[in-house]
Amino acid sequence: MKQNHKRITLVLLVLSLFAYASIGHATTTVFTQIINAQVGHYPPSSESVTYQDVEINGAYAYVSDASLPGLRVISLVDPSNPSLTASSAVTVATSYEIEIANNIAFLRVMENQDYDIEYIDITTPSTPVYKNLLDLNHARGFDAVGYVLYVNNGTEVITFNITDVDDIKELYRLDLTDYGQSLAFIDDTIYVCTSSNQLKLINATDPSDLILISTLNLNDFYVDSYLINGDILYASGFDGTKTVLPERAHRGYVIAIDISNQSDPTPFTELFIDGINGVGLALHDNKLFVGACAEGIEVIDISNPSVLEATGYYDDYQDLYCGGEHYALYPKHYVDATLGDLIVFVSSSCGLNIIKADGFEFEFSIPGFEVYTLTFSTILGLSFIFVKLRRRLKSS
Repeated sequence: MKQNHKRITLVLLVLSLFAYASIGHATTTVFTQIINAQVGHYPPSSESVTYQDVEINGAYAYVSDASLPGLRVISLVDPSNPSLTASSAVTVATSYEIEIANNIAFLRVMENQDYDIEYIDITTPSTPVYKNLLDLNHARGFDAVGYVLYVNNGTEVITFNITDVDDIKELYRLDLTDYGQSLAFIDDTIYVCTSSNQLKLINATDPSDLILISTLNLNDFYVDSYLINGDILYASGFDGTKTVLPERAHRGYVIAIDISNQSDPTPFTELFIDGINGVGLALHDNKLFVGACAEGIEVIDISNPSVLEATGYYDDYQDLYCGGEHYALYPKHYVDATLGDLIVFVSSSCGLNIIKADGFEFEFSIPGFEVYTLTFSTILGLSFIFVKLRRRLKSS
């Protein structure tokens, strides 16, 4: 009888190991938590903020704070102890994304469901000067590069000459025939994702004569943020078919698209990153940093663009300062003369966070081990029940 028990136990162990291997094979994305990466944070936990976006200009982080609402200027001279330099309020109820060009900070703002652009002169970081409001009503995605402002406004992409911010002039309107949402200007090309998940590439070599190059149907995938490395466009966003909780909270994706031929952009691969959305991308040393909202900052190895590999994630909630809503958004790469490569990002009501971009330490974990333990325990328990029932049947 003891020999039979040993055989049964051995069989159960083999079956549970097979189950564990199957679980590991089926799990396409395994992120391990990055620990001991924090460098600095602002503000103290006693202060209430609602940080929406961040841009870095020189040694300062410029943050859109919806609780102000408006602009916060935060010094990064000492990344381990970032400090508030100045603030400048906008004239409406809420501020969202921010872009900077030629020492002008442009913020997308909203009041009474009207979405416009307000802008602030940051030539002197310690004394930002509010300039004006660009009344658009339907501003969504936007970008500012050089002396041109690019804006999705309803179904149109509009370009503006911002050489003189006291006299901004419209240059051109391109009708997309669909509502534009996110937008980025990179290397003379505008990338727009529409409300129907169509990725549009627009030739903006001449901002006064925009020309549609191509349209790629992303099917269920909506793009929020864009980053280009070589001939590959990395886009983060979410699966638009997941609209109901709990799956709505776990729908973030990153997709790699070959744009070597802009007339025929070709998707390479995609990677599920969890989180409600992928908001913001940063690149350092073949590592892609993604703002995955409540799932923190997720790190992806892009050494091979056709096979995106999960590396790890930094959960800003692990640090004691973060007691509020921790939606990690818009990571930016920043190089400090002393500390080297860093990642700066905002985390909603948790503030501005700074972490290391290299030399990660990972929390010890065995992918799927908890499921393996549960599977083995369940099979073992059922086996003993089976043996007891068999004994009773024989005795009767």
